[in-house]
Order: sequence, then structure tokens, then C-alpha cells
Amino acid sequence: MQKITQSLLSLFLLPSASFAKDAPNFIIIYMDDLGWHQTSVRMMESEPMSKHPFYETPNVERLAEMGMRFSNGYAPTATCTGSRVSIQFGQTSARTQYRYVFDVYHEKQRPEGYAGQYSLADAVKTAGKNYVAAHFGKGMTEKLKLVNYDVTDEYEKYAPNGNLHGEKIDIPSRRDLPPNNPKRIYSLIDESMRFLKENAGKRPFFMMVSHYSVHVPHAASQKYVDKWQAKYDALEKPKDKEALRLFERECKPLYGAMLEETDQHVGILLDYLKQVDELDDTYFIFTSDNGSECIPITRENRRYNGPLQEGKYSCFEGGIRVPFVVSGPGIRGGSYCDVPVVQWDLLATLHDLSGNRTPLPGDIDGGSLRDVLFNGNKGKVRRGAPGIIHHFPSHYQVPVSAIRIGDYKFMRNMNTDEKKLFNVAEDYREEYDLAQKMPKKVASMDKILRNYIAEVDGGDVRDSYRAFYETMDDFEGRAEDAHKRKMKELDETRPADYADQKAMIDQELELKKRSFNANRAITKRQETWPGWYDTARKTVEAEIGMTKGGKLIEKK
Repeated sequence: MQKITQSLLSLFLLPSASFAKDAPNFIIIYMDDLGWHQTSVRMMESEPMSKHPFYETPNVERLAEMGMRFSNGYAPTATCTGSRVSIQFGQTSARTQYRYVFDVYHEKQRPEGYAGQYSLADAVKTAGKNYVAAHFGKGMTEKLKLVNYDVTDEYEKYAPNGNLHGEKIDIPSRRDLPPNNPKRIYSLIDESMRFLKENAGKRPFFMMVSHYSVHVPHAASQKYVDKWQAKYDALEKPKDKEALRLFERECKPLYGAMLEETDQHVGILLDYLKQVDELDDTYFIFTSDNGSECIPITRENRRYNGPLQEGKYSCFEGGIRVPFVVSGPGIRGGSYCDVPVVQWDLLATLHDLSGNRTPLPGDIDGGSLRDVLFNGNKGKVRRGAPGIIHHFPSHYQVPVSAIRIGDYKFMRNMNTDEKKLFNVAEDYREEYDLAQKMPKKVASMDKILRNYIAEVDGGDVRDSYRAFYETMDDFEGRAEDAHKRKMKELDETRPADYADQKAMIDQELELKKRSFNANRAITKRQETWPGWYDTARKTVEAEIGMTKGGKLIEKK
């Protein structure tokens, strides 16, 4: 009798994945510019500053209680577009050859784009289990329908959804979104709920919702604004002037309002899945495309996402370590995991957890998270890439190539070839550079990283600089051609206000030319700029007396 009882007990103690249907559902909520510390969920059990002291995300809290939070969860890049491409294809940004926003070298390397490439949608649709795949919200470089999504909310005839759609109705009209739909939050709620009502419980699904918040410009409904302004007003403020300035940057009422208004979407989805008895069969992932830029900046021009150095645009941890929460069948509720994971692991994860028996393409860099989801810190991730790679050869931000292998993170400044090494498992603040103490480790990681970048034709910052100058020359040529066309039309019609119109056309070209020249001057200085935390832009703008947009700077 005792043996029978023990056998029955062991059966009930098996992970719930054993009882999940063989074709679970998947939801990814992808936030825009949300920092590691900016939810009300503590992302690292031992770090109080990994939870925000002011902002509230009660539904992400609920998700975390249902599942696992990753203290070492990484976005693919330090800016949005590269991350959005990378997560779709399960590849590093070096392999996708889209590494940062306005990646000018990408156009020369991959003019054909990504149409037809194996995507997150394919990872489940090729399982032969009647999956349907949907994407709503901010997209990538081209339309998601071109990479095998069945349902999207893409608004334009040709262009994908971009930042502008988070504030305007469409590109042609440039009309503002109505006040009752800030950052398209309610459009995304409606589209996602329509999709769930048509599919949940009827066929397995994968749905990715890419919010436009909390990207600038910030917006929220008035009732949320009023609530958060009152909450802010009730706070005790620092007396010191500098401390108050930093406090005001860290605790922004409008940001808190926007974040909570977006957070409600998570709760609405969870409630509906529970209502239709699909919650226990759904993997739910919440994460962000890069670190925040809405953070304090010190007098020394240093930024911090909670305890992490820097933010958006930077390959220090504050720019790439992001909120990462996963719930679903077989995942222990309220658990933490310190195993490093990256968003280009998600394609292999969906492929694995959907029970897909077709082989993955050979160029997938990520590995399935199944083992860590079910076994926490005892689990391992087996990737195609030699480590977690952040290759950021930007022509206008600090260009860094980095790799994390195990506990160690190696970084190389591509302008100067200066190298840094941190044990980010312990020193996630990146305060203690070990490069001088561990030269063999530096040399080894440098070689591994360079070999990988060369293998995938990931490009160097010198390629980006050359491509940028060629792009500026092309833009200037187009501007001159446009000027000639406008002047030809004006000369042919000879309107009564000919002189005024000619002056406006000439001024338009002059402004553009100043902008092109300013950008060339800034980039030329940037080629040798030694900084890890700043760029040449402000210095050069002051020297030449104009902004990169061509606006003349008035002397004080």
C-alpha cells in the first residue's frame, strides 16, 4: 500500500508540462524601451534596485507569480530595430546584418531584405499542428506578412509599422492618434482580443504584441495622468537641487501613467485565457527591446538603469539587460533564474515547446530555453552562437563589440580597440574592469568574438562609416535633384509670389546641405572618438556652430 501511495504521489508531483497539450499556445508582449528596473517586479532576487520604487506594473507582478523571472535576460541589441529583426529570426544582430537603428551598412549588405526568411511564425507553423501566427504593433524593417505571419495590423500599403504609428494614425495624413488611444494601447488590446476570441480554444496560436510604449513621445489617458500626478505630488522630494533633478528624471508621472495603462493589457489577456480554459496551456513571455533612455543623467554624463550602467544605445548592461518574465506549463510560479538568456533564444524555444519535429535551419544562433524553464539554475542553454553577442558598429553611437560567455563579458571599443572585461554574474554594475588582470581571458574572448563576426559577415564600424558617407552623398544628390525639379516647375508657372516661393525652395536646400555637412563633420570626428559613454556630436556642433539638423546655433 505504501508503494502504491508513493507512486500516486510522484505522479502528481511531476511537472505540469507532462499534462500540457502537445501544441501549447504562445504569447509575447514586447515592450519598447522599458528598462530592467522599471517594473514593480524584482528582476533579481538579491538586488532591491531591480524593482522600481515608483512605477507600478501589477499585471506583470501577477505574471511573475505565475512563472519565472530571469535576472540575466538580454535584448539582442541596444536599440529597437536590430532587436526586432533579431528576435524574429533567432539570430544575432551580426548575422542578420541589422545592428542598430539606421544601420546604413545593412542596405549594402542585404538589399533584398528578409522576405521569406524562417521566423518565429515558422517555428510553430511548421510543426504540422494547425498553428496560426499573429503580430500586432511595432514591426521591423519590412512587413511581418512577408515572414509568414497569418494575421497582422499593418496599416500602410508598403511600409511596416514603426515609431510614427505610436503617435499618428498613418504616414500620409500625419494625423494624431485620438486622446483615448494613447500609444495605440487600446488598438492593440482590441486587435489581440479579437484574435484570441477567434482562435483560443479552437486551434493552437502564437501571438506577438509589440507595444509602442514606453518609447517617446510619452502619452497616457487623462485618468491615468491624474492618478500618477497625484501620486507624484504626494512623494517627499529631495531638498538638494541636484538630487531633486535626478529624482525628477527617475520618477516621471507621465511615464508611470503610460506604463500602468500598458500593463493592463497583460491582465486582460490573462483573464480571457483563464475564462476560456487556455491559461494552463499558454506560454506567456514579457520582455523589452532594449534598456531605457528615460533615466537619470548625472553631471558626469553617466546614466543608470537602477544599478546597471548606462541605457539605450549602450552595450553596458543598462542598455541590453531587460525585464524577462515567462509563465506557462511546467514553469514553477514565483521562481527566479540567473542563467543568461537572450531573445534570439525564443525562436528555438517555441520550436521545441510546440513539439516541432522538423529541423531548424542551420543558421539559428539561439538555443531552446526548455531546460532552464523547467529546471531553473540547474538548466543549460545550448546555442549555435559561441556566446551572447552584442555587435554594435554604430556610426553615431559608441561602437562596441561584446560577448558574454559564462560569467564573463568582454567588450571592445571599435574606434580605439580598447578592451574591457567584467564578471557580470557578480559585478553586474560593471565597476571592476578585469582586462589588465586577466589578459589571457581577454585574448581568448576577443578571438572567439572576432572569428564569429567574420564568419557571419557581421561588419565593422569602418564599414558603417564608409556606408554613412556614401548615404550622405546620395541624400545630397537627391536633394539637389528635387531642388532642380521644383525650380523648373516654378519657372514654368511664374506665379505672382515667384520670389517668395523661390526663396523658400532655396532655403530648404540650404538647410539640408548644412545638415549633410554637419553630419559629415560629426561622423569624421566620431571615427576616432575615444569615449565609452559619450560621442563627438555635442563637441562638434559647438565647434561648427550648428546642430546635426542644420540649425544655426546662436552665440550667447
